[in-house]
Amino acid sequence: MSAATLERETAPAQRKTGRELLHGMPWLVWRQHRGAVWAGLALLVALAAAAVYLRHGTTTFVQQHDIAGCTLFSGPERCAENQEAIQLYRTQYQDLVQILLVVVLALPYLAGLFVGAPLVARELEAGTHRVAWSQSVPPQRWLLHKLLLPLAGLVLLCGLAAWLASWVLAGAGQATLGIYWYSALAFAPTGPALVGYAALGIALGGAAGLLIRRTVPAMVATLLALGGVTLLLQFLRPQLASPITHVSKAVPQLAEDSWVLSAAQRSTAGGETFPANLCADARGDALRNCLAEHGATYYHTEYHPLSQMRQIQFTEGALCLGLAALLVALTWWWLRRRAL
Repeated sequence: MSAATLERETAPAQRKTGRELLHGMPWLVWRQHRGAVWAGLALLVALAAAAVYLRHGTTTFVQQHDIAGCTLFSGPERCAENQEAIQLYRTQYQDLVQILLVVVLALPYLAGLFVGAPLVARELEAGTHRVAWSQSVPPQRWLLHKLLLPLAGLVLLCGLAAWLASWVLAGAGQATLGIYWYSALAFAPTGPALVGYAALGIALGGAAGLLIRRTVPAMVATLLALGGVTLLLQFLRPQLASPITHVSKAVPQLAEDSWVLSAAQRSTAGGETFPANLCADARGDALRNCLAEHGATYYHTEYHPLSQMRQIQFTEGALCLGLAALLVALTWWWLRRRAL
């Protein structure tokens, strides 16, 4: 047997070995979305570079000016002499960190808008899905490959982006920088909730594409649906963990990074609260007598400490993942029941 013959016989086997882990539908999905994959990697590299720059700049500034743990108008005694430095610190870095958080927060919406919705809608609109179906690929298998492979990549991307954002904010100091974990801007981008929103964006996009069958309307529907879920979860967020209830004779001194749900309200020893205008017209002894008459001699406060941050973020992320799994299951069932 000649060397040329041996080479021809082994070449097909070598080509097959090179694609053992990625062939069929996975290979097709990769070919269709490799441009998006490279774009996602480039975005991740840019986010990492920005995170390193901000982390180094903020931590260096805080150390040089000795403002760790300081806030405007409060903090340790040394902070009183460094108020100008804190203001300068916020001027230099607050907007930059906010821009980073906005970019990370936008990732699930971009995923749903430009990846999730076109995944199915574009092929149904153009009719190219029938090519795959005519080659012994069942519609359900086609759908799962179309959704799950991009979903896995975007979940990984968002998980790394959330870690970078959390790393920057932790180094900058929430109280010193004036950006707190419970704010609408910082909550999702700095924790596992972002991963849940990314999965939900893909699932919503796939469901909208299957039902609407047109790319642009599916994109609009995905954006509106994801925005609606976000607003709903923001409304429910304070209840995703049991808040700490504090009842005492004096107004409690809470940490600056605590999420106060109910500021110090007059209450009884049992925690029954009173409206803010209780005894509003009384002064001095008359005020004390009025409060004592109502039994409103205590202060009632509800808050989430920083220690509950991850619990709330994981809970919200789990809710989004559950909704995403339910949507994928319903989409799969719908495709099975309906002839396209």
